Amino acid sequence: MSNYPGQQPTLIYQADPAVVHHVRKVRDTIHTNLKPCLNRRLRVQTMDGTLHEGVLSGYDGSHLYLTVPAAPVPATARAFFPPPRPPYPPYAPPPPPPPVNPGNAVLPLVLYSLLAISLI
Repeated sequence: MSNYPGQQPTLIYQADPAVVHHVRKVRDTIHTNLKPCLNRRLRVQTMDGTLHEGVLSGYDGSHLYLTVPAAPVPATARAFFPPPRPPYPPYAPPPPPPPVNPGNAVLPLVLYSLLAISLI
């Protein structure tokens, strides 16, 4: 919608109807094939060559949702505290804290940019 009276919008791109039909057919095929793969480990390759591995947590009309493990965050990166004092002799220093893993992250991938989906 234009704010200027009398100005017509200029069409920049319009998809070919045959391409639209083909993309819808591919989307329906992907939905049919993904239904039995829910909550299973998948490897997904995008058209750019990027590989993602994770658990299929869901999908909708245009996205595939892949649950991937989040990278562990070092405990020192969580807050800014002064360093601990050195221990008094004869005590040994405490063991380092375990790495903190905030959990899993859900990675949404666009169905139209996927090249291959495989079970692992």
